[in-house]
Amino acid sequence: MLFYTVLVLSYTLNGDYLQAKVVFPSYKACGDALPDFYEPIYAIDRDAIGQCLKTDALSNSVKPKVRPKILLDK
Repeated sequence: MLFYTVLVLSYTLNGDYLQAKVVFPSYKACGDALPDFYEPIYAIDRDAIGQCLKTDALSNSVKPKVRPKILLDK
């Protein structure tokens, strides 16, 4: 099962604490995107934090496979 995951970027800009959030359909998708989002922010604020937080909300579930007919006839 896949769960929605939120990429959270926390950083300071001109003395103001900011936080940006982006939703992804899976933890892997979030992790793959993290460097693209984090690196520009890190260039501005060396104390910036980027993390992926998994939610409890399903984004996709595994669908059961239909049994082959040969198994149903037995």
